[in-house]
Amino acid sequence: MRSAFTRTGHLLIAITFGCGATISCLAQELAPSPADLATPAFEELPELQASEILKPEVLKGPYHTVREPVPTFSGMNQFVVDSEFGVFPAEGNEMVLRRVKEVYAIAQLKDVSRTDQFKDSLVAAAKSPLNAAKNIVKDPVQAVSNVPKGVMKFMNRAGNTVKNIGKKEPGSEADGNKMEQVIGYSDKKRKIAVSMGIDPYSSNAVLQKELEGIAWASWAGGFTFRAATMPISGPVGIALAVTNVSGTLDKLLSEKSPAELREINRAALRAMGASEQDTERFLSNDAFSPTHSTALVLNLKSLANVANRAAIVRLAANHSSNEADALFCVQTAALMGRIHADEMPLARIEMLGDFPVCIAQNGTVVLALQWDYAAWTAGAASVTAEVQKLAETKGNKGVLIALSGDASPRLKQELMSRGFTLHDRVSPGPLK
Repeated sequence: MRSAFTRTGHLLIAITFGCGATISCLAQELAPSPADLATPAFEELPELQASEILKPEVLKGPYHTVREPVPTFSGMNQFVVDSEFGVFPAEGNEMVLRRVKEVYAIAQLKDVSRTDQFKDSLVAAAKSPLNAAKNIVKDPVQAVSNVPKGVMKFMNRAGNTVKNIGKKEPGSEADGNKMEQVIGYSDKKRKIAVSMGIDPYSSNAVLQKELEGIAWASWAGGFTFRAATMPISGPVGIALAVTNVSGTLDKLLSEKSPAELREINRAALRAMGASEQDTERFLSNDAFSPTHSTALVLNLKSLANVANRAAIVRLAANHSSNEADALFCVQTAALMGRIHADEMPLARIEMLGDFPVCIAQNGTVVLALQWDYAAWTAGAASVTAEVQKLAETKGNKGVLIALSGDASPRLKQELMSRGFTLHDRVSPGPLK
């Protein structure tokens, strides 16, 4: 990140919860402290090497290879996964896990589609009365457009507003149209996906095509799909979501339609204090698939008794416009929940401009962020100064920064010299 929080940015945007953009204004207006000015230069973000940072099973396997150069910007490591089924860009550590897992799911689904049982089921499906309804089934997801994403997008607030934030009409979520719910096609598809540990609402078009074929043969042709008979190992065994609530999430995705998830999430958000307007805007924001919206709600619920969780709902609703934004919010909330449960009970969420920070019960200022690679930049120095001011108003009880990924040695040194505590690799995911 440069001092104006441009797309090359580093840390503290890292000290910004992706869903809060006003902090960028603060960073642009604040001058670095004298100690910062004495430093001859700030860091430039490096180009990382996949072989140096990824676990071997994520780096390469029978069906995939992650390309060696890994640029890092917008708070996310930028991966490219090559496979015999296509080339899959993956923005961020969490997404590369998903894409690698999906490659192996595609391979397994293709193997299933070659079996005699599957071919016989397609013949039966073509003769089924349900065949007339086949064209009603809609493509469940839209391709993710190549627009600014993640934390950096949220920071570019000065003079700008987020445009084209997607809105869903009631009842149009993913594959949950009324006809599909009645005929059971989407139910079959969800259960197949979740049984394989993959997201039924993934934006991976190749995966969706394979899922649709198996689901069609199952729904209309009587095909029996059993994930338990398929080998689940290596990258295919990676969890569906890196979150403290994975088990509950998988169960909900498997058993509930998008419309039912919407109602469950609506009730949960209102119960935790979100306004009706913010709740409806969040539920209508198509940056959040049924998977992402449910995961965020579950992560916020894990922040039991933490005051002002509604602030995160408001910012997620108003400032998210793509899948990367949604994942950032989901994973950051998961880190907050982990700190609250395992390390330091949180009392409330407060706003620094439009930016939410956690205040622990002991007065510590806590910044928990999904951040793949964080470095020391001019913008980081400016935001650090602002956070120090906030800590002073809390009686100087300390500042804890928790990052999901890696922090550079320089960043660690600078934060330590200011009395901050830094925990990096809190949720390393695919990292060695």
